[in-house]
Amino acid sequence: MFNFAVTDDLAGLLALAALAIIVPALAEKMVFRVGLGGRKGRIRAALAIAAFVLWHPVQVWLGLPMAQPIFLEPGFLAITAALGLACTMAYRTSGSVWPPVVMHWLVVVAWKGLTVPV
Repeated sequence: MFNFAVTDDLAGLLALAALAIIVPALAEKMVFRVGLGGRKGRIRAALAIAAFVLWHPVQVWLGLPMAQPIFLEPGFLAITAALGLACTMAYRTSGSVWPPVVMHWLVVVAWKGLTVPV
């Protein structure tokens, strides 16, 4: 469930924003867009997007520090798939990893800045 409200923890949000440009934005783009998705092939892109979506529940199951229970919810995973598709298209269209990195980073920062855990 998503509850939207602007965070009152500006220092925490800025710290998260500084970290999120590296993990998850750049790190996940290097793995899922550059490494797995590549620049060509629809099947390769689809498999990379699926791996990106599945990576989120795996983080919860492994107990990784950035994982959250919401990573198991179908609505969140649908949004994750849409982000994966948008990032794949941005990478393939631009030829650069930076547009999808910035897209992912903006989504994470906006999400953390606007949602309140239930």
